[in-house]
Amino acid sequence: MGFCYGDSFKWHRDVVQLQTRDAGEKLAVSFAVAKSANLSIYEWRLDQAIQRNAHIPEDLAKSGELHLNRREINVEVGRLYLLNNAINLETSMLDCPEEFWEDDRFQPEYERSTKYLDVAARINLLNTRLNVLKDMQQILMDAAHNAHGEILFMIMGV
Repeated sequence: MGFCYGDSFKWHRDVVQLQTRDAGEKLAVSFAVAKSANLSIYEWRLDQAIQRNAHIPEDLAKSGELHLNRREINVEVGRLYLLNNAINLETSMLDCPEEFWEDDRFQPEYERSTKYLDVAARINLLNTRLNVLKDMQQILMDAAHNAHGEILFMIMGV
C-alpha cells in the first residue's frame, strides 16, 4: 500500500492518490486503513473460533452427541460471547470517526477509502459468520442444560 499526489483523490491497485497535502486528507485515509486493519484482526479471531469449533457439527452428524464436557462447553460459549461482544459492542466498526463531526471536509475521502477497502462488506460477512457461530453457541448451551438435566434426573432416581 502506498500513496502519491495527483489532480484528484482516488485509489488504484492499493495506492491512494491524494489531491492535497492537507493533514486532514491523510488522516481520513489513515482512519479507513486503521479500521480495515482492525477488522482484519476480528476476521482472524473469527477464523480461529470457526476452526476450533469445526468438529462440533461433524460430531453431531456422526454420533448425535457432543464430545465435550460441561466445563468445555461453558468455556467455548464464553469465548464466543467475548468475540461477539468485542466485534459488536466494544468497537465502532460502522461509526464514522468523531474527528469528522467538527471538520467534515475529508469525510468523502474517508468514505471512498472504506469502500475501496471493502469495510462494509467485510463487516456484513463477519456478522453473518458470527451468526452461524451464535447458532452453534445455542446448541452448545442446550446440550449443557440437557446434560445437567439428565444428571439431576439420575440423582433423583426417577
